[in-house]
Amino acid sequence: MAHIAQYKLKLLDEFEDRRDVWTFGDFENRLMDLWRGATRHDAKGIINAAHKERRWPRTVKRYLLTNYKVFGNVSSELEQTFAEVVVALSAQERAEWGLQPVGSTVA
Repeated sequence: MAHIAQYKLKLLDEFEDRRDVWTFGDFENRLMDLWRGATRHDAKGIINAAHKERRWPRTVKRYLLTNYKVFGNVSSELEQTFAEVVVALSAQERAEWGLQPVGSTVA
């Protein structure tokens, strides 16, 4: 297991426990509160690391889906993680987030 800094663990644990309707922006802003030198790019790295660790699944999923909802896509750094998360979504979740059904293509 890779080492994850304490402030990152605190951030991930905090958001995994949240039950309100938060967005990727809330996550990024909280990161910048915890670490003054942080950037939005750092948040993407934290999400990828959390996914790779197979921990904090609710945080990873909500960060990615709220990001997708705002922009209609995710940045290249998040594409693989996003694809892996989307594959695991139920048909209902995919519909709720405005994602194509599994196996469909856009003409």
